[in-house]
Amino acid sequence: MKKLITLLLLLTTSASASISILGPLTGQTQNYSYYDLDVVLEDDQYITGFGGPETQRTYYEYIYMTPDSAGDDFRFSNYSSSLQGSAGSTTDTQVLLYDADNFDLTNVITNMPDIFNSSSTFGWGGGQSLSSGQGTGVGEGAFDGLFDLEEKQYLVVFTSFQPDALGSMDIEINGPSELYFSTVPEPSIYALLFGWAAFLYVAINRKNA
Repeated sequence: MKKLITLLLLLTTSASASISILGPLTGQTQNYSYYDLDVVLEDDQYITGFGGPETQRTYYEYIYMTPDSAGDDFRFSNYSSSLQGSAGSTTDTQVLLYDADNFDLTNVITNMPDIFNSSSTFGWGGGQSLSSGQGTGVGEGAFDGLFDLEEKQYLVVFTSFQPDALGSMDIEINGPSELYFSTVPEPSIYALLFGWAAFLYVAINRKNA
């Protein structure tokens, strides 16, 4: 059943025009899984008024992610980006992780995430110990965080806090277990699987009648 779910997750993810995923990659450190994500911030998904006037937009993209097993040393690194906002080009990128069971897309970014990383010197949650009183602060570079993840589904949000920033991010995620990605919450995956199975059952019975 898990293999079928994984296949469906991969098919669903590959159909998303804004996030493409390559992985798990081979030939890397033993016992670690590597994924390469291409994330494109497009103008169809945004919140308004975050950190500025109501006309200011903060664009984002998201995906659901479930580790195969819990563990620390899951690294989220934005190694390259090409973003352009109303103030010009920027290297500011952010990754925010929410517990998918207790959160939906209604208030992403404006509500505090469970795990947050802005740069290699600023973040909290997931084993990170930095607080708002430490580090260089938000908005000064690409995210690069090391997290302790549980075996549960996360809503992962990629964004930039620079006003009206659109463009692309190249992201690497690696960790001690495989990751399963989807563009829909996990309960919807199960519902889709059972719905498809029911459809096949009815179709086969009608054919044989």
